[in-house]
Amino acid sequence: MPLSLSFVGCFFLPSSLNAQLIEEFCDNLVNFGKFYKNPESTTLQTAKLFLSYQHQIGHIDGSDNNGQPFDDSFEEFRRVWVGLSGDFGNYWKFKVVSQISNDRNAYPDDYRQWGHETFRAANITFDANQFWEIDGLDSLDIGYGRRTGRMADEWQRSSTMINCLERSSFANKLWLYDKEKGNPLAAWVKWTAGKHTFDTAIFSGSYSDYIGGWDDSKIYYGSWLGDFSVGSSYELLEYWVSYYKQDGSIKQDRLAGGNDWALSLVNRTGNGPWSLHSTLAFGNNGDQTNTNREGGFGGIVLMPMFWIKDNKLKLVGRYLYQKADQSEGLKLNSRYAPLADKRDGKIDLNSGRGDEHQAIYLGLNYYLCGENLKVVSGIQHDDLKSNEFTQLRGWTMGTSIRLWF
Repeated sequence: MPLSLSFVGCFFLPSSLNAQLIEEFCDNLVNFGKFYKNPESTTLQTAKLFLSYQHQIGHIDGSDNNGQPFDDSFEEFRRVWVGLSGDFGNYWKFKVVSQISNDRNAYPDDYRQWGHETFRAANITFDANQFWEIDGLDSLDIGYGRRTGRMADEWQRSSTMINCLERSSFANKLWLYDKEKGNPLAAWVKWTAGKHTFDTAIFSGSYSDYIGGWDDSKIYYGSWLGDFSVGSSYELLEYWVSYYKQDGSIKQDRLAGGNDWALSLVNRTGNGPWSLHSTLAFGNNGDQTNTNREGGFGGIVLMPMFWIKDNKLKLVGRYLYQKADQSEGLKLNSRYAPLADKRDGKIDLNSGRGDEHQAIYLGLNYYLCGENLKVVSGIQHDDLKSNEFTQLRGWTMGTSIRLWF
């Protein structure tokens, strides 16, 4: 029988051997950071290193609010995060993740800075259900420290598990980010009972490079996740409702750009190679220094996905529509239109702000080692308006390699 061959590096190898080498490489990658495990210890039971690396290139081609054409290209270390997590004292977990890259290669004053910038996570959690053995609960965690405040479907998945090249600007608008675009300090209780998971938290608007305090605004957050996959005609069927309300003045540090409140409704449905994730959300921008950026907002994101080849090649689509009451109540992501606006004084994109925005995205993801090593590529068309006048119309395309363990 003829031997099937494939090319790896500089050598021809049998396809069966090639598959075995790839499987071994992926197993080693997934387990690379696991350097300590001692379940019998009463102090430290496990410890694991964390790394998230993402390098990205992008190009934008469009026209500004005067019809002036423009194009620009970008290359950046999108993410370099390192961290440590583990279990200790039998009932406790810890997680610390530091952002060590500050790549401004795409800005007018180009520079790349390395070293600790801010914590993406820094928290401890207590496994109260294991400690108290509460009837009727599958889990009960009490936590304190810096963590993510998730609202949209795209934020329910971490940056390492993302399906698109970038989260939609609407998903980012709902995110509870601090003034340095990091994750804030919080105290929370999260529990699961059967199909239902509840998460309640208080977030602090006070910004700090480290843990921070409670001197500024407070956000009161609650969410419910219902997993109805078992027993349904779908392999995946989930509903998620989340809400937050912010209590703080414009003179204080605030989260989510100062949003007063937001309500998000998420559905995830899937069967076989197909899945559809959707987010419908509403909110209010709260008090702003510019009244054109206040008022209500709302939007919808639909993300259909299809596995062309199981666990290897995925086609991803996304449609976004968002609308705001005021002329600058919405803002595009910093990648890449606002950057092009800053770099070229001849164009005017209104800093990526407007009151109506539509975007269509089509992407193709190749998974070398599942979510742990993949190439994410996509192209997006944006149409941004303010008072019915077009501020931006154009295409953005890019690709990135993402690795984590």
